[in-house]
Amino acid sequence: MLKDKPFPFPLDRQLRVICDTDAANEADDQYCIAHLLMTPRFDVKALIAEHYGTGKSPCSEQESYNEILHIVDLMNLKKEVSVLHGAEHALPDACTPVENEGARFIVEEAFREDTRPLFICCTGAITNVASALLMEPAIAEKITVIWIGGDAYPAGGFEYNLHNDIHAATAVFRSDAELWQVPKPVYITMKVGFFQLLNHVYPCGALGRYLTEHTMQIAAEHARMMEDTSTPLGSRYLTMSRGSAATSFAGELWCLGDSPVVGLMLNHTLGHFHMTDAPCGVRPDCTYDLSSPGSRQIRVYDDIDNHFILTDFFEKLRYYFG
Repeated sequence: MLKDKPFPFPLDRQLRVICDTDAANEADDQYCIAHLLMTPRFDVKALIAEHYGTGKSPCSEQESYNEILHIVDLMNLKKEVSVLHGAEHALPDACTPVENEGARFIVEEAFREDTRPLFICCTGAITNVASALLMEPAIAEKITVIWIGGDAYPAGGFEYNLHNDIHAATAVFRSDAELWQVPKPVYITMKVGFFQLLNHVYPCGALGRYLTEHTMQIAAEHARMMEDTSTPLGSRYLTMSRGSAATSFAGELWCLGDSPVVGLMLNHTLGHFHMTDAPCGVRPDCTYDLSSPGSRQIRVYDDIDNHFILTDFFEKLRYYFG
């Protein structure tokens, strides 16, 4: 277990948190998971494995599950954190859930008698949350969903997390759940330099070494993929020229695009947002369908305080593992 928290935190001021994560997809979910588990304000009820399609692996959900277990083990929290399986694939349509262990837990926790707010953090495809809402629509009034996904409004466009389950995104947009969306132009600003990792993360025990080495390994793999145009790549490369690609993520930095969920739960003013009508659907090319007036509004973030979020992670990592 982690050493004692540095200060007492009133239990009635805590937030209940469920994190739905495609942890094996690349190298940012791991930081988000560790950050959540090191934050005294959060009572992390479960970590749910999310698939990331079949383009990279036919067993992506299982690989995410294994990666979550690995991070939890490195933090010596294996007996203290619930790790659950999610759906193995995307929804067949926007009305049919893929029932799974994680979705059932979301429903169960939403109906639990607990006055503390329940946040569902989605850092990949939004399949499991959509399944829970389709299984039991009444949970919508009991949860707040923060989703790292989608492109900028109003048009939208290809974005990796959205692309991995368009039907699930449509189901969540059509639901009554409070939704805070962090789209691609915002989450890609969560840059971290390799020398920041070497100075602030690598010295912090087995967890720090793994995070740093894994990030650099993934970055090297992406650099090699840049040389093979036949390799399916994530959203950050699709519109790049040769010059811009060469100066993107194959150098001395990476994007910790999932970490905004931590900052926004700590304080929702760690970013600026606007309210907009929820799309009535998502088209196959990942653009938003705004052809009919939305039945509700959602919160869409326009920027994020990446400096605070990164610094908060570095300091907590040093306190617990430095």
